[in-house]
Amino acid sequence: MLDLSKIVDNYIKLRTDRQSAPKKFLNDERPYMIFQTPDGDIWGDNRTPEQCFNANIKYIEASLTVASDHLPVLEPWFGTGVYANMYGSKYVWRDGEAPATHYMFSNIDEVKNLKKPNWNDSEIAHLILDTIRYFKSKTGDAIPIICTDTQSASDTATLLLDASEVFIGCLLEPEIMYQFMNDINQCVIEFTQVQSELIGNALLKPGHIMLCQDNFSGYSISDDNLAVGSPSVNRQFNLPLNEHIGQALGGVAIHSCGNWTHTMPFIKELVPSCVSIDCAIDESWDPNPNTPSEVRDAMAGSGIAIHARLSGKTDVMLEQAKDLLHPDLKLIIHPNYIDDYTAAKNYEALEHLLSGYY
Repeated sequence: MLDLSKIVDNYIKLRTDRQSAPKKFLNDERPYMIFQTPDGDIWGDNRTPEQCFNANIKYIEASLTVASDHLPVLEPWFGTGVYANMYGSKYVWRDGEAPATHYMFSNIDEVKNLKKPNWNDSEIAHLILDTIRYFKSKTGDAIPIICTDTQSASDTATLLLDASEVFIGCLLEPEIMYQFMNDINQCVIEFTQVQSELIGNALLKPGHIMLCQDNFSGYSISDDNLAVGSPSVNRQFNLPLNEHIGQALGGVAIHSCGNWTHTMPFIKELVPSCVSIDCAIDESWDPNPNTPSEVRDAMAGSGIAIHARLSGKTDVMLEQAKDLLHPDLKLIIHPNYIDDYTAAKNYEALEHLLSGYY
């Protein structure tokens, strides 16, 4: 049985102990952060606020002993189909698995002039809000809360409409596709604002998959189609839509799975809306990782912080980190977690490398 009051007390102490690094990072005195987290089962088969909280609090308890500059957070996670559900896509719950959705539309004509839904009609949206309320009933503002895992307009479009049709539509029916995705984008902005207001003083940013700390800005957006879209399509659709989110919400932090260095050079066009990006550098995170030197060359001088997910094997991690180094690049290094001992060793090795370099 977990001792919640003890976890909260230990968390408050941890938060105090981790104040120095983010302040220096924001002031450009320490242009790097080290981000390590343990394994958790938050992102799985949790169907109620209570189940979600219990999975979160176990994860947070485990996080308290891991060497890191990150603050563990409570996340109201219920799959990636939140915005698809707003359009009427039903959730599919399978025992032991994360929830899924099935696309509703098979051709582009079905989304032409499709009415933008009201988030308030979504069952999953209310589940998320109920979970935030449950979190706050348990820990108040003592343990920070982030917004739910937010999929981009493009990602959500491919959850609603056959993915092949989405990509064909971007080429052949750009006006229809842009209107469709812009409506999704407005749902993202509206519901993110609703979540943020409910979370109140407990809100921490950027959110899902990103290093979170006091006074960090931007909201995390998962835009996995950046890896498979061409640079021209990404510049016409995905990136402007992400920029609109940043403009509306005070910043956006963009994640994509896969290798998306072909599009990274154009992320600079999103400054100041885009505050950070996340990418995998090692196969332990993604079967198609990014090449560190290509990430470095694409993003150096942008002012955008790079969340780079590296190997947890110390020698491999250090070589990958060295290939990322650039005097005009802010880095958030996220080694894959193996165990607490290795995490402590990796933190020390990275601190030595990065402090010496900068």
